[in-house]
Amino acid sequence: MAEFIEWTAVITALLYVYLASAANRICFLFGLISSAFLVYICATDHLYFDTFINGYYVVMSVVGWYMWKGETEVLEIREMKSRTFIGISILGILVFVGLGFVFDKYTGASMAYVDSFTTVFAVIATWMMVERYLENWIIWIVADAISIYMYTVKDHYPIALLFLVYTVIAIFGYYNWKRILLKSR
Repeated sequence: MAEFIEWTAVITALLYVYLASAANRICFLFGLISSAFLVYICATDHLYFDTFINGYYVVMSVVGWYMWKGETEVLEIREMKSRTFIGISILGILVFVGLGFVFDKYTGASMAYVDSFTTVFAVIATWMMVERYLENWIIWIVADAISIYMYTVKDHYPIALLFLVYTVIAIFGYYNWKRILLKSR
């Protein structure tokens, strides 16, 4: 049963990120399904931050579905100012280090700093994606690459493979959204 849950999470997650990179609203349906399964997997493995982030994804799937409603065939992509992106990144670093320290020192969290990093930046990237900021893909590339390491260490090879594919799709997503943005100017 655990293997079925893990593979279902992986397959629906792949559909989610592929459809998101193609700027297709239906992505949020698959994101909701995948995230619900990943909440269970991560909670079982004491990956507290990833449990949280997947719960957040469930909520953001509903928000994203609503926010992208009524979009035309081509999603309106926006660019974030460099200063804003740098400021958000610095804030993310401060939050992940603080949370990593607290969870490493006071809980039984596994891989507290790595888990904290991927979660904090996934929260930021998800918000940026729902808001249609191009730069969400840059954050996803970094967070997904680090997640490969975390899930490999935890012996969740299908999920590690998922994050490898996520990294590739995030690169594709960045260039696709950039193309859409340039075309709209």
